Amino acid sequence: MNVIKVTPRGYCLGVVKSIKWAKDAAKQYHDKEIFMLGYLVHNQHVVKEIIDLGIIPINDYKQNRLDLLKNLPNNSVVILSAHGSDERIKTLAAQKNIIIVDTECEWVTATKDLIREFLAKKDYEIIFIGKTHHPETNAILSISPLIHLVTTVTEIEPIIPQLDHTKKILITNQTTLSKIDIEDIVLNIKNQLPERIIEFKNDLCNATLERQNAVLALDSDQIDLLLVVGDKRSNNTLKLVEMGERKNILSYRINDKNDIKDEWLKNINTVAVTAGASTPSNIQLEVIKYLEEQ
Repeated sequence: MNVIKVTPRGYCLGVVKSIKWAKDAAKQYHDKEIFMLGYLVHNQHVVKEIIDLGIIPINDYKQNRLDLLKNLPNNSVVILSAHGSDERIKTLAAQKNIIIVDTECEWVTATKDLIREFLAKKDYEIIFIGKTHHPETNAILSISPLIHLVTTVTEIEPIIPQLDHTKKILITNQTTLSKIDIEDIVLNIKNQLPERIIEFKNDLCNATLERQNAVLALDSDQIDLLLVVGDKRSNNTLKLVEMGERKNILSYRINDKNDIKDEWLKNINTVAVTAGASTPSNIQLEVIKYLEEQ
């Protein structure tokens, strides 16, 4: 079987940094209890690797990380995920003598800084395009009540009455969304608020954008199937599947080679393989090797 190895794929620099810092923390604080508040990155293989170091996972899906931290023991160590966290966590951690290892991605930090900069001007409020309950979205929304979340085009109209019409608007977004969805939402916001002064800063990270562009550049006439290797919690992984479907390429997300179904490969000549930004190289290579042997 012909296998096209889409590049870039797999680990971004932010994920590499987060994993390194978690491993360094396991060595440095080996005499303390170490907790991982939420998933370090959204990949089950990486999370298992971190847990195997003796780091205790505290799942935070649809839960407030601040509340989770309140229940952790004093004088322990807490690793914060690459997706970003509520800044109040650091204040509470200091009160409990908890050591914080913050692996927040620099792209998330830059988005936070941008929002604070515009809020400090006093004449702006923020529309943030993000995925509900995603840890990055939760981290951003914790900055100020003047940040309004929009997930889809249908959510624009309901938030309009909440906006202060004396203020200008900054629109920005989660770092791992679909670039096409973002453009669509921004266009609709501008169309619905033609009289408002609106500034837009696209904060898609380079890793997300490059991987999406690589899939969009695939020749759908030459490819029978696209496999995206990554976790179901990984938003950038899910968006790569969407990009493949937009190209009218049969596209599936898989965790690893064990998820590949025999019926997918019937009458298939060429398969393209890509991976989310938190997918380990060895998992990708196993998938590629398996396909090449078919």
